[in-house]
Amino acid sequence: MNLDVGGLARAGLNSLPGVQLAPPAGELPSASALDNARLNAFVVVPNAVQGIFRRRRRAVAAATRADIDRWAVGLLEGMRRTHAGKPIWVRLGPSRALMLLSVDDVRATLEGSPDPFAADPEAKRKGMVHFQPEALTISRNPQWAERRDFTETVLETGRAAHRLADPFAAVIATETKALLDQVGGGELDWDAWALALRRITRRIVLGDLARDDEGLTDQLFAMMDAANSMPGEPSDQLGEFRARLKAHIERAEPGSLAALVAEAPKGESVDPAAQFTHWLFAMGDTLPVNAFRALAAIASHPVENDRVAGEIEDAGELVGAAIASLHRLGGCLHEAMRLWPSTPMLSRELLADATLGGVSIPAGTQVLIINTYMHRDRDRHPDADAFRPGAWVNGTAGEDWSFNHLSHGPQGCPGSDLVLFVGGGILANLLRARDVSVLDGAMDPGRPLPHMLDAFALRFRLEPGN
Repeated sequence: MNLDVGGLARAGLNSLPGVQLAPPAGELPSASALDNARLNAFVVVPNAVQGIFRRRRRAVAAATRADIDRWAVGLLEGMRRTHAGKPIWVRLGPSRALMLLSVDDVRATLEGSPDPFAADPEAKRKGMVHFQPEALTISRNPQWAERRDFTETVLETGRAAHRLADPFAAVIATETKALLDQVGGGELDWDAWALALRRITRRIVLGDLARDDEGLTDQLFAMMDAANSMPGEPSDQLGEFRARLKAHIERAEPGSLAALVAEAPKGESVDPAAQFTHWLFAMGDTLPVNAFRALAAIASHPVENDRVAGEIEDAGELVGAAIASLHRLGGCLHEAMRLWPSTPMLSRELLADATLGGVSIPAGTQVLIINTYMHRDRDRHPDADAFRPGAWVNGTAGEDWSFNHLSHGPQGCPGSDLVLFVGGGILANLLRARDVSVLDGAMDPGRPLPHMLDAFALRFRLEPGN
């Protein structure tokens, strides 16, 4: 049957669900009503329900059972093929946004951040302002440059082994041993794992005296939970939390990131506590999820497990330099973040007109990058559903702008090296001391890996190592 596209347009049927018409020359395509509905059903709503700023365990479990990300990837693969990879105008509820489907457009956007592609669209700002209103990630120039300078100096961005790597390694070893002593030869679940990472985070960021200040972390996480509803104003708890945090920072305990504040550049817009807030949740909430998934992937893949074990054994004593040299283990962490990105979407807002897809896009446009799709696009990456840490070891994956779990460009994660160091450190100490098998959440290395892996539901059997 021949389809008279021109006749459909003349009849006013160009908005029929599923009907895709070529846009006029010089314009970008718009998603059909059906694809918009699917995009909201498979991407926007599930991410909001699971929690934008802090994941809700029951919602994550439900989304995992529904395998919602698999449906999202299939939808976006089809949209990219239909529109030849061009950016597509989509509807996010009542709002209009431009969704990117090509690596070139993603790269242009991330290279152009924070100006003209600002990282503070309204929804993101309305949430983050609740618990960190001066966050680097929602800053614009000149504040962004000042806050980025401070952050990169303290975190030593681009340096695999931080100058405090040895004291950090000692903290990691001590807390991993405490975790293993608690678990013994039994089972490791999310709650025990997360508590250990929270203690490691507070000691590295604030010092040993903050180890047991669980109330500080609880207060932060409560504000993050509330931020999921996009309140648009600072929390009533923010002042009390900041005062408590500042007391730890001002102590400047040797061997902690707080000890480096005095020598770091602090422009007029820099409040150290405002930036430390982000590090506390990135290392104490997001990293535990990513590292637990990496542990499940390693333990489910015997060949990779053996390679990682050999690398750890060859490293000798797990001091700072040794942990930083565990490139295979680092590749496993990267690969877990690629397979199951804890930041499913990146959004930017145009501050000035810019060109994407060969077309001028007006200022004020929200631009979307869907990591869950870009990381798993099987047309672009034949091994998208496999566990391939070697691609990170040889550098090919790190150079691919499809993968943005730690982002790229000027606004790439300034703490990426430290995150990999801490995650690699706890995994190395654990895998050296115990043989690990997956009780709940095991994967078949001979089959495509699942699109979703609920870290909260993972359980492991730990047995004394050989």
